[in-house]
Parts: sequence; structure tokens; C-alpha cells
Amino acid sequence: MTLFKLIINIIVKNILGSILLTLALSGCVNLKHIHEYSSSALDGINKIDEVDYGFARHCLDRCQLTAIDSFKIYRKLNCPCDLYERADSVVRILYKAVAGYFSGLSSLSKNDLIRYRVDPLKKALKEEDLKVFVVKKDEVGAYTKLVDVLLRAFTDSFRQGKIKEYIRSANPSLQVLLSKLEFIESQNLQDLLEFKKERLFEQYQGLLKRHGLSDYEKQRITAEYYQASREIENFQKQISLYSKSLGAIARGHQKIAENLNTISGSDLKRSLTFYASEIQDLIFEFNKLKHRYAWPN
Repeated sequence: MTLFKLIINIIVKNILGSILLTLALSGCVNLKHIHEYSSSALDGINKIDEVDYGFARHCLDRCQLTAIDSFKIYRKLNCPCDLYERADSVVRILYKAVAGYFSGLSSLSKNDLIRYRVDPLKKALKEEDLKVFVVKKDEVGAYTKLVDVLLRAFTDSFRQGKIKEYIRSANPSLQVLLSKLEFIESQNLQDLLEFKKERLFEQYQGLLKRHGLSDYEKQRITAEYYQASREIENFQKQISLYSKSLGAIARGHQKIAENLNTISGSDLKRSLTFYASEIQDLIFEFNKLKHRYAWPN
């Protein structure tokens, strides 16, 4: 073989090697920004397990206050809370679907197979009026579609190559469910807490007006009121921070869906870094709030 042919062969091999390397790398795009955002989103969504207030808790508290106002003691306090318990279960159904989606997105962005328990996703959602909130037809449809996306991604063993399909298929339904969860937390639950706060104020005002109370008894009643009021305000702050994190998660995912053609672009990376930071800041505030009220002053 002449020196010229040897040089040509080396050049050709180097070119072919570069092409093959490029093809191999192109199948595994660096999506660290998607992974960091989706991991933060999942952390934020999972904080629902640490929120200390729900619909059934409200029902039981209200039932107890009624018994206290009437000075009645029962061996067992029977409270009609079935609808409130159902409302909590609906929230959990929605939460499981959204958490399952972000668990999948976190895995896909690392080029891992999606792994999660599919059993919780098989729970049915239906149109119904739960008094504290209504489950609408479009919300049922959004839940069904998102679950379909999750089950298809799981059974078809999605990897990173299908991440755009995963995001594009899920985003409309995900936005509906995140909006529903945010409204339930920021409006429905907050309204119940405002009702409880007003009811508590009236109750303790009435106690203070009773004749024959000593100054010590009045001080005890007043101290109890402020302690109970502070507990309600703590619940309100927890729920407010949680609902704000849901809003940040929704905005971040919408940004991804709008930029799927440039999913590795620097503009999207900057945007997702901002949303991930916003979510983490809210989680930090939530954790700080929980720690502050973990011990008596």
C-alpha cells in the first residue's frame, strides 16, 4: 500500500468514526435542564403529603366546634363527613397522576426507562358535585388522557428519544389538572379556613362575654383563641406556598411544550433554571414554615 493510500484510509476512518460518534451522541441529548426542572417539580408536588389540612379535617373540626358550642359530650362524635372524605380522595387521585407524569419526565430526561407503580393510576374519576368543589367533564377527560399517556409510556418502554412525544401528548391535560389542584388549594381550602377562623372568633368572643369570669379565666380564653388562630394561619401559609409551587410547575411545563423544537436550546435552559429555582425557593419556605411551628415557643 502506497503512503498516499495509507493516509487516505486513515482520513476516511477518522471521518467515519466522527460520523458514528455524532450519531451515537445525537440519540442521547443532554437534557439536564429538563431533569432538574422535573425533579424540582416532583419535589414540590409531593409536599402535599406534608400539608396538615384537608377537607375531612375541616369537617371534623366543624363538627367538634358545634358540639363544644352546645356543651355536649358524646361517647363517639358522629360527623357526616363522607363527601369531604371523597373530596380528599379526588385530590389524591389528581395528585397521583400529576406526580406520576413528572416521575416519568425525570426518568426520560436521564435516558432511563419510566418506572412507577401503575396501580394508583387505575382509580376512576367521574363528574360529581362534592359541595366543596365540583369535578367537571373536561377535568375527567384531562385525567383520562394523562393516565393514557402514562400507561402508554410505561408499557412501550419509552426512553429519551420519545420525550418530545411524551411532553406534547401530556401538556394540555397536565395544565388542566395542575390548574384544578391549584384552585382547590388556593380557593376551596382557603375559603374553608377563613370560615373556620371567623367561627372561632365568634366562639371565643361569646365565651368572653359570659358573666362571672375571673381575669385569669379571661386571659386563658384569650390565649387559647390566639393559639388556635395561629394554627389556622399556619395552615393557610402552607396551602398558599403549595398552590404557588403548582403554578410555577405549570408555567415551567408550558414553556417546555412551547419550545419542543429547541428542547436543548440555551433560552429554554435559562427559563427552566428560573422555574426550578422558584419551585425550590417555595419548598424551602414551606420547610422553614413547618420547622418553625414544629416546636412550641
